[in-house]
Amino acid sequence: MRKYYPGITVFKLAGSLLVLIAHIMLLRYLEFVPGQKLFQFTALATRVVVPCFYVIAGFLAYKGWTHAASPRKYIGRYFKRILIIYCFFCCIFVAEHIVPKLISEGLSAGNLFVQAKILFMAFFLNGPFIQFWFIPPLIFGLLSAYWLLQKGQARLTAIMAIIGFAGIQFVSGSLMTLPGITKLSFPFLSPVYLEYLSLFATRYIGFGFTFVIAGVLLAKHEEQWMQINIKPILIFSIALTMVETMLLLALSEWTRDYKLTFSVLPNTVLIFYGIIRMKGAAVQKYHKQISLFSIVTFFGHVLFMYINYVLLGWDSASMTVTQDVVLLLVTFLECVAATALLSLVAKYLQAKQTRSISM
Repeated sequence: MRKYYPGITVFKLAGSLLVLIAHIMLLRYLEFVPGQKLFQFTALATRVVVPCFYVIAGFLAYKGWTHAASPRKYIGRYFKRILIIYCFFCCIFVAEHIVPKLISEGLSAGNLFVQAKILFMAFFLNGPFIQFWFIPPLIFGLLSAYWLLQKGQARLTAIMAIIGFAGIQFVSGSLMTLPGITKLSFPFLSPVYLEYLSLFATRYIGFGFTFVIAGVLLAKHEEQWMQINIKPILIFSIALTMVETMLLLALSEWTRDYKLTFSVLPNTVLIFYGIIRMKGAAVQKYHKQISLFSIVTFFGHVLFMYINYVLLGWDSASMTVTQDVVLLLVTFLECVAATALLSLVAKYLQAKQTRSISM
C-alpha cells in the first residue's frame, strides 16, 4: 500500500494559491519593493516553490510506478492525463492566437512558418498559458528518470542531474557572468534564438531534469533519507544562501536572466524534508477535495482571469489595487465552484457505475 503524505497535499494547496495570487497581483507589486537588487537576489536564492513541485512530482511518480502492477502502463496513463489537459489548453491558444492570424494575414508560406514557430514555442517552451511552461520540462524529467532507473542507472542519473544543474549556473545561474560570455559572443546566432536556447536549457535541465530526478532518488531512498541528521544540511544551506547572495550583490547586476542559484538545490531538499514529515489527520480526511481544488486552481485560474477581464471590462495594465483584490476573490470563488461541480460530476458517475455493477 502506498504511503499518504499530508504535507504534499498542503504544499500543493499553498502552491496553487500562491500561483493564483502571483499571477493576479503579487508579481506586479513586487517591482515596487525598495532595494530591488537585494530583494531580487535574496528571493532568487530562496526560490523553492517551482523546484519543490518538480521534486514532489518525481517523488510521487516513482512511488506510483514502483507500486503499480505494470510500471509502463502507469507511466503511460500518467502522461495521457497530463497531455489531455495540456492539449485542451493548447487548442484554446490556437483558437485565440493562431486561427485569427491565419484568417487576417492569409495562408502564405511566410505566415504559416511564423504561426508554426509560435505554436512550437507555445507547446514546448512557454506553454499555452503562463503557468503551463512547467509541463514540458516535467514530462521530459519524468521520462528521463523512468528510462534511466528502469535501466538500473540510479548513480549515473544522480551524476547527470548534478552536472546538468552545475552547468546551468553558467547559463542562467550564479556563474552566468563568470566566463565573460554574452550574447555578442555568438554573432552567428540571433539574440532571440540564443535567449530561447537559454530558456530551453534552464527549464528542461535546470528545473525539470534536476529536480524531478531529485524527487525520484529521494523516493527511492526514502527510509535512509528520513533517518539522516538534518542539522548539518540546514547549517550548510543557510551559509551557502547567505554567501551566494552576498557575492551576487557584490559582483553582479540584477537582470531577469537569473533563474537559479546553487543554494536553491539544498533549500528545496530541506523544504521537501519538512513537507514529508508533516502530519495531519484533517488533511487526510479532505485529501481528495483539497487535491482537486489545487489542480483546478493551477490549471484553470488564468482561463477564469481572462474571462473575468472580458466580463468586467478591465485591463490588467491599468487596474487599481481594489480591482486586483476583487479579481482575486472572484477568480478564487470560481475555482471553488468549478471544484464543487467536478466533485458532484465524479460522485454521480461513480454512483451510476455502482448501480450498473449491482444490476
